[in-house]
Amino acid sequence: MMIFIDYAGVRWVALPKNPCYNSPVLEKQRKDAIMRLLSLYAVASTHDVVEATGASESTIRRDFIEMERDHKLIRVRGGVQLVAGTVVDKIQKDDSTFVRRNSINREKKRRIAQKACTLLRDGETVFIDGGTTTYYMVEFLSAFSLKIVTNSFAIASYLVDHSKCTVILPEGTVDADSQLILSNITSDPFANYTASKAIMGTEGITETALTNDEKLLIQAERAMIEHAREVIILADDSKFGNLGHLTLCPVEKASRIITTREADPQLVRSLRQKGIEIIQV
Repeated sequence: MMIFIDYAGVRWVALPKNPCYNSPVLEKQRKDAIMRLLSLYAVASTHDVVEATGASESTIRRDFIEMERDHKLIRVRGGVQLVAGTVVDKIQKDDSTFVRRNSINREKKRRIAQKACTLLRDGETVFIDGGTTTYYMVEFLSAFSLKIVTNSFAIASYLVDHSKCTVILPEGTVDADSQLILSNITSDPFANYTASKAIMGTEGITETALTNDEKLLIQAERAMIEHAREVIILADDSKFGNLGHLTLCPVEKASRIITTREADPQLVRSLRQKGIEIIQV
């Protein structure tokens, strides 16, 4: 079971863009933000923390020194990492499928997730499919006020504690290994909802189809596609040309695919010729 930590009992909130960082209150928010990044990724670069908080590099380095002295993190070249043996560190070492897959192509997934969030607007109803790439969106969703319908227990748990979003879960059973809510194969868990966007991952993208491997998950994903006005696929370059065991839907169902610059250029051209917008980050 994934656990989400609220350090010192204080919920993290997005920091204002240009505050005065001499305030003791804002110092605490900065340090909460640093621990939040570490809870997600186990390591964080100085650049990432500066970008996330808006504070100067000298201020962040001073925070690092103080937090290391308090045994909250360890300074390493270029950034910081979790202290070995802490609760969050143990979570990162969890042997579940979700945690193992979440660590693969981490920086690529984060870039893709960040770009996906730039397409959202406050007030929208959005479907978010459970997956390791979509999970990376939670860091950026904290700044939004959305209605989110998701089959990901991990995404829902994080957003309930760290965002202003309204979170809706479909009926089903939580699979502890994948952190997904699995519904009966004959049911449509999203029948009562309509979304402006469905944001989804995939196991593979070919010239003709989007594919996946989990039969029960495919049913939920097909329902999302059916009830959304726009389908956005998040997939790093390793998914291009990869063929999953099961066909999710024709590739033309995707309005946009957000991927990395390394994606197969020939397949990218082919998909664009089909009218699919390909965004590379």
